[in-house]
Amino acid sequence: MEANTTKKISGLLLLALGLILTNCTSKEANPSEAIEVSGSPVTGLVLTQAQFETMNMEWGSPVMGEFSENLKVQGMIKVPIEGMQTISAYFGGYVSGMKLLEGQVVRKGEVLFYLENPEFIRLQQDYLDAKSQLAYLKADFDRQKTLFGEKIAAQKNYLKAEADYQSTLAKAESLKKQLSMININVDELKAESIRSRVPVFSPISGFVESIHVVTGAYLPASEKAVSLISKSHLHVELSVFEKDAIRIKKGQKVSFYLPDAPTKKYMAVVFVVGQSINEQRFINVHGELLDETQGSELVPGMFVDANIEMDPQQGWSLPATSVIETEEGYYVLVQKSKTDSGFDLEKVLVKVGRQTADRVEILPVDGITESTVILVRGGFNLL
Repeated sequence: MEANTTKKISGLLLLALGLILTNCTSKEANPSEAIEVSGSPVTGLVLTQAQFETMNMEWGSPVMGEFSENLKVQGMIKVPIEGMQTISAYFGGYVSGMKLLEGQVVRKGEVLFYLENPEFIRLQQDYLDAKSQLAYLKADFDRQKTLFGEKIAAQKNYLKAEADYQSTLAKAESLKKQLSMININVDELKAESIRSRVPVFSPISGFVESIHVVTGAYLPASEKAVSLISKSHLHVELSVFEKDAIRIKKGQKVSFYLPDAPTKKYMAVVFVVGQSINEQRFINVHGELLDETQGSELVPGMFVDANIEMDPQQGWSLPATSVIETEEGYYVLVQKSKTDSGFDLEKVLVKVGRQTADRVEILPVDGITESTVILVRGGFNLL
C-alpha cells in the first residue's frame, strides 16, 4: 500500500515540473508580447511596433490651449422686477367676470376681470359737463380779451372770463386722467355710452401667479387683486462667498443645472455683480440666460447648481490620456528614438495644472517642448 502511494506522489511532482517548464518555454518563445526594460529600470522602456498597433496607441505633442477654472456655486431661478406685476385698482369696485386660474397663461392687453362702481358714472358725467362748457368759456374768454385790448370792456370782465375758462379746462383734464386710469377712452365717450362697469387689462404677457379676490367681492382702492409673472426674461441668481467676490466679473460664462437633472445643462452669462455682502457673507450675482427660449423649461424658485468660468488663460496641454498617475507623481512617456523593432521611451516626471474634460495642462519641465513626441494613448498599459 505504501509503495503505491509513493509512486502516485512522484508522478504528480513530475507532471507539475513539466507544466512549469512548458510555461517558461512558451513565454521565452514570444518576446514581442513582453515589455523590455533597457538602461535605467525607472526611466527607460522599449515599445515594439506590434504592441503599438495591437493596443491602438497614439503619438502626439503639447499644444497651446485655453484653460478656465470653474467656481462651483449654488443659486435660484428668479424673475426680474420688470417681470413681476401686481394688479390693483385705482378706484374701488365690485369684481365681476373673474375667470382666472393660478398658472393660467395671459396675454398683454387681455381683460383679467371687471370692476363695477356707481362712482364711475359720476366721473364720466362730470367730464362731459366740463367738456361741453369749454367751447362757450373759450369763446367768451377770447371775446373779453379782444374788448379789453381795445379799451371797450373792463379788465375785471376779461380776468373773470379767463379764470372761468382755465378752471374748467383744468377740471376737464383732471377728469380725463382719472378716466384713463380706469380704462375709459374719453375720445370715444358720449352721453349714451356712460357705463358703471370697466375692464382691468393685463399689462404683461405671462402667467397668473396668485389670485387674491373672487367674483362679487368688493376690491378697495390699491388693494392687490392678481399677481402676474413673465418668464420671457428669467435670470439665475447665484450666491458667491465673499472670498471669491473679487474674481467675478461681468461677461463670465455660467453653466448650471437642476439637482434632479444634472445631465441637462443651461448656459448663462454674468450680467450684474452685487456690491454688498449679505448677513450670510455672500454676494448676489445675476446671470442672464444665453438662450431665453430655455426659460420655458424653468420655474421661478427652482434651486440650481452652477459653475462660473473664470477668465481663461493660455497653457501647454496634452490629452488627459497622456498623463499616467502613480504613487510617485504624474508621468508621460516620451519617444526618444525609433528602432527597427519599435521605439525607445523615456518615463518623464511632469507637473500638471488646470484640467478640462479631455485635456490636462502641463507645466514647464526640462526635456518637453512643443516638438516632443509623447505617447498620448495607451501608456497606462506600460506601467
